[in-house]
Amino acid sequence: MIRKRYILTPLVVIIAIIIVCALGYKLFLSKNNISEVVFAATEIGTPQGDKVTKEIGSAGGTLASPDGRLTLTVPPNALTETIPFSIQPITNKADGGLGLGYRLEPSGRTFTVPLELSVRYDEKDIAGTIPEALSLAYQDQQGNWHSQDVATLDQNAKRFTVTTTHFTDWSFLSRSRISPDTATLRVGETLRMQITPCYVRDNSLWTRFLKLLGGVARCEVTDKKYYWDILPNWFADIGTIDNPRELHIVYTAPPKKPTPNVATVTIPYELEARGEVYEPPHRGVFSAHITIIDRSYRVSGNAGGDTVMSGVACDLEKPFTVTTSNPFIAPVEFTPSSANGGSWKFATKGGVLGGGHGDYTIDGEQTSIQMSGTSKGTAAGVTLFGGGNVHLTLTPLTGNECGGG
Repeated sequence: MIRKRYILTPLVVIIAIIIVCALGYKLFLSKNNISEVVFAATEIGTPQGDKVTKEIGSAGGTLASPDGRLTLTVPPNALTETIPFSIQPITNKADGGLGLGYRLEPSGRTFTVPLELSVRYDEKDIAGTIPEALSLAYQDQQGNWHSQDVATLDQNAKRFTVTTTHFTDWSFLSRSRISPDTATLRVGETLRMQITPCYVRDNSLWTRFLKLLGGVARCEVTDKKYYWDILPNWFADIGTIDNPRELHIVYTAPPKKPTPNVATVTIPYELEARGEVYEPPHRGVFSAHITIIDRSYRVSGNAGGDTVMSGVACDLEKPFTVTTSNPFIAPVEFTPSSANGGSWKFATKGGVLGGGHGDYTIDGEQTSIQMSGTSKGTAAGVTLFGGGNVHLTLTPLTGNECGGG
């Protein structure tokens, strides 16, 4: 009994030391020893349209990008000579990038007095995120993106500003958001979702300790101004989520179209301001919206010449009909043999009969029915045969043509 106590006591002490060290890291080092956030390297952007140029001297001045979204401000007395500045729109390659990127010149020049870069954002930019997560990042010579602290954020004017002392390529981005933030699914379909960009803190002592205890991974999006806490705890008001405590999830739409038919998927966050003055943490959720539609389609196409075909297929696994603009041709009748195709037939008032097979292609972008078949008719004692292919487009219905929600 004494020997057992002698063995267990050091083990308890070691565990206690690990816990204290981990808590110390969590409470102090992880919040106070943060450098800038650097996103993964990418290729450089390519020009998108014309650049704008303006000469600015000691009096200062401003220059806006061609789309009016980015504005450069040179304060008075920041320069001792007149310099030509330019802004060239480029493709935005940064992880989490929003819209266009911008190439600022004179590239590589360093300024003694910081210049200001302000960005105007809209509701689309904060879909799946919040304004505090927006930022500008510059690309270094190795292709890495360095996110900059936001100096001012005006949510009423929907504008934020960063300062810089040098020029290069810049990207407007979100440091964290749900991806995708919007989607349309048919009933029963699935969608992979995640927080992006997401840099998991696998190397921290705290994360390793949490994993040892069966904990979950968190995203690293902390910067010099805010300490973010995004602990995976996904929730959907409609539909289901597999493994809601993971960073990557699979959302499954319900088997029946709901009313209303828009699901909200959320993940909570806690945003704590960094600094000497205490501010209560701001808590909220990132939200994504998913529209749920039936497996029903509007059918449309052309059977050659002026014969237009149209109709509604409420369920491709059940019989449906497609009418034609030709008054001599009765509606084309489809009889599915599987979820991927079936047979079709038609008849004319003149006694012509036709039919064949239709293959359904359901992949979201090329959704269609490819009809192939033959026809047969007799006129003046002569029997004639024909054949060919007809392509019908399937467009998912978003209304209530088939009834239901």
